[in-house]
Amino acid sequence: MNPNGTYLPLARMRRAMPEGTIAFDVTAPIEKVWSFLSDIRQVGRCVPGVDRIEVLDATHARWDLTVKIGPLSQTLKVMTETLEQVPLRRGRFRGSADNIDMTGAIELAPTGGGTRVVYTMSVNAKGPLARIMDNFMRTKLKSQTEEFAANVKRALEG
Repeated sequence: MNPNGTYLPLARMRRAMPEGTIAFDVTAPIEKVWSFLSDIRQVGRCVPGVDRIEVLDATHARWDLTVKIGPLSQTLKVMTETLEQVPLRRGRFRGSADNIDMTGAIELAPTGGGTRVVYTMSVNAKGPLARIMDNFMRTKLKSQTEEFAANVKRALEG
């Protein structure tokens, strides 16, 4: 129910997925950045918490992702899938585990000194602890996207 006493449509009652976006510049040509970011294994190595990557085929991989909440940690088996790749421009992906769904996008644009990367990640927790996990992810996603960006820059710039 909204403040004026009428009921909200069901779609508006669903909780919004936590989302993090970061834009950063890499001093490398767009071809090199695309080659790196379109490789499921390379991207996995840059995602904070990914401990193991098993490439299943050209568009699917399984990641062991360790999620820490305060003193607790849990390792999730995340099945990832590349949904779209438009060479030198953008890619979209998703990941799914027992208690969490993720979607993301990477967009590239050439800049005078290299490549501009815009990385967006959305996370949707599932199950009995979904609301608690969503609240935690809202606070954690900013640092996770910043760490991903730093890892990509370090890998590409040396």
